[in-house]
Amino acid sequence: MIRARLSFCSPDSEKIARSLEPDNLPGMSMAVSPGQMTIEFSVQKIGTLLSTADDLLMNIKIAEETLGSAEK
Repeated sequence: MIRARLSFCSPDSEKIARSLEPDNLPGMSMAVSPGQMTIEFSVQKIGTLLSTADDLLMNIKIAEETLGSAEK
């Protein structure tokens, strides 16, 4: 089993976390505190870890851009 932890700092961390929740995998957990979000997940293969991390980063980027557009 391969485990990963990704931490992100953003003033919109709570909103971003909520936007990611529908895509959470069964072995994934998310913790949110003011200004920070941490995602932990476990996978069997390194390729799956890379794909999951890539998907998360892209979805976070999209969420940040959407929030930025909505604020304007």
